[in-house]
Amino acid sequence: MLRNFALIDGNLEDTQVGTLSYDSETTQLSMTIFKDINPEKLPLSIEGFAKRGKYELFHEDVLRWTKGRICPPGRHNIREILRDNGLSEYDEFALLMVTMGKCDLDELYLVELD
Repeated sequence: MLRNFALIDGNLEDTQVGTLSYDSETTQLSMTIFKDINPEKLPLSIEGFAKRGKYELFHEDVLRWTKGRICPPGRHNIREILRDNGLSEYDEFALLMVTMGKCDLDELYLVELD
């Protein structure tokens, strides 16, 4: 099943700056950064991609972006974090969903699309 999310930037008055997709059958992630937004106005976590003309990101790049927004698997209290969030095992996408992509690095967040 394909799940699609709007990538929203709170610093740009909650403007959608792209989309994130997750295929639960293949566990593959992808992201599209909208080309009509000035790259210099984008959060640093995605600005570099846009400045290099890379607006379509595939699994490895999106997974790297995701890992920058969630607790690492080696964190000393990761078992408690997983338990407290109803997770039985470490899963990057599931952890991303716990906060809907929010982190302290920027004002990006995800909103699931129908």
